Amino acid sequence: MDKPRYHRKIIRITAQSSPNVRRALAQIEAGQEPDGLIIVPGIISWQEYRKRLATWDKVRQTISLEAQFYEGAALLLFPPDWLNDSHEAARNMVGQRRKAKSIGVDPAEGGDKTAISVIDEHGLIELIAQQTPDTSVIEGMVFDTMRRYGVEEDAVAFDRGGGGKQIADRMRFNGINVRTISFGSIDIVPSRARTRFGLRFDTWEDRYTYSNRRAQMYGDLSLLLDPVINKPPFAIPGEYIDLRKQMSVIRKQYDDKQRLVIPPKHRNPGQKETSYKTLEELLDGRSPDELDSLVLATHAMLHPVTKVWAGAV
Repeated sequence: MDKPRYHRKIIRITAQSSPNVRRALAQIEAGQEPDGLIIVPGIISWQEYRKRLATWDKVRQTISLEAQFYEGAALLLFPPDWLNDSHEAARNMVGQRRKAKSIGVDPAEGGDKTAISVIDEHGLIELIAQQTPDTSVIEGMVFDTMRRYGVEEDAVAFDRGGGGKQIADRMRFNGINVRTISFGSIDIVPSRARTRFGLRFDTWEDRYTYSNRRAQMYGDLSLLLDPVINKPPFAIPGEYIDLRKQMSVIRKQYDDKQRLVIPPKHRNPGQKETSYKTLEELLDGRSPDELDSLVLATHAMLHPVTKVWAGAV
């Protein structure tokens, strides 16, 4: 009986197949400290393997270190190849003069980090993320960032939750009229401006595309990174490792009306278990602070405040 013939045979070569890595793992098994000796030059070393384990997101590790197909990769909102292209676009822009257009602020809540994203139409310029146990410093951080980059006050968007409304209220009281945005709002905001990519988000189409404001903001960022629509894509520097980890696990999910659904950040106390994982559950208990600040910034840029001038008809 003839053996079946296959058109393609897949051979998996994992990072642990490297003799350099195998030696180090064997030393650890024997209770020794790995010496990092390179037995075969030109392939992954123990030092590089450890670095990738520490810095790469789980999707990239699955594909590049474990030589596995990531389950559901086709349903990712920010696929790994899109993120790689985005990092390459950022490298190609190093040294260019840029003018910031908007700022997104996700204030700290509990043990989370306050994250501030500064962007222009080409991509992310700077991401600031730090613990702020004293939340009174956030107002000064934001004002300093606005001043350094020359961003107008109505192009600064705060997450309304996590104390963001209170901070924004204080800034408004001091004459700085920043915006606040609720991720859970069911109101879908039409775009009033074209981006450099020629994108335009139709009002009615948006109402039937996104389930809420979080879905719209995450979906808009996905469109900016989509290589079919935008070349080069929205640039995100690869140095922001935590941001990439947060983006890498977000999946496309749809409700019964075929609208994009992004799960909430966390479950409210007493909330029943559901079929979906929250963002914090997807991120092993971590909060998507950096990603939320970035989508706030892109939302502020793509959906500017309408200015009514005196005497306008």
